[in-house]
Amino acid sequence: MTRKSVAAAVGRKRTRLSPQARRQQFIDLGLLSLKQQALEQVSIEDIASQAGVSAGLLFHYFDSKLDFQVALVEEQARIVGEIATPEREPEDLAEVMPILSATLGTYVDHIMENRQSLLPMLAGVSWSEPRIRTAVKTVREQIVRHFVDQAGNIGVQPSPQFVLAVHGWIAVVEETLVQWLDENAGFAAMTRDEVVDHLATMFVGMAGAVGLDLTVG
Repeated sequence: MTRKSVAAAVGRKRTRLSPQARRQQFIDLGLLSLKQQALEQVSIEDIASQAGVSAGLLFHYFDSKLDFQVALVEEQARIVGEIATPEREPEDLAEVMPILSATLGTYVDHIMENRQSLLPMLAGVSWSEPRIRTAVKTVREQIVRHFVDQAGNIGVQPSPQFVLAVHGWIAVVEETLVQWLDENAGFAAMTRDEVVDHLATMFVGMAGAVGLDLTVG
C-alpha cells in the first residue's frame, strides 16, 4: 500500500476478501477515521459498520482494541516515514535544498491533513503501550538514516556530530509543527510556505554548525 491508497477502503462492503486484504481494509478505514478524531476515539463498531461486517469479525484480525490501535499507529508511522523520504536523491550539494524543500512541503501537508492523530505523536505524548512508542521511534530513526545515507551519497562524511544534529533538527521540526498548528500558540498567521522555508533554513543552520555549507549553488 502506498500513501495514496488509504482511501481505497471507502465504500467496500461485505465481499470475499483474503485475510490480509480484510485486515488492511480495517486499517485503512481506521486511518480515515483518524482524520477527524483522536486514536482513543476510534470506534470498533463504526469501523466494522463501514466495512459491512460485524464488530466481532474485526477481532478475528486483532486481539483487542489496543492491538487495533497499535496497528493504526504502526501504519501511520510507516506512511509518515515514506512521505518524509524524498522521491529522488540529490546528486550534489546544489540539489540538497530544492529536494529538501519539496519533501518538507509534502510532509507538512500530510501533518496538516492528519493533525488530529499525528500531532499527539509529534508532541511526544507518553504512550503506555511499548509497541506504539517503538513505532514512533522507528520512523524517526528511519528518517535520520535516510539523511545520513544521502550525505554519504554526495560525498559528505556523516560524522557523529552530523548524525546527532539531524536527530536534533527532526525534533525541532516536530515541535515547530506542533506549535504552528496549535490555534492557541499564536503562530497561525504564518503560512504553510513560510513554515516550510523556516524549517529548511533551520536545516541549513544545523548543517553549517557541523561544517557542511549548503548555501552553494
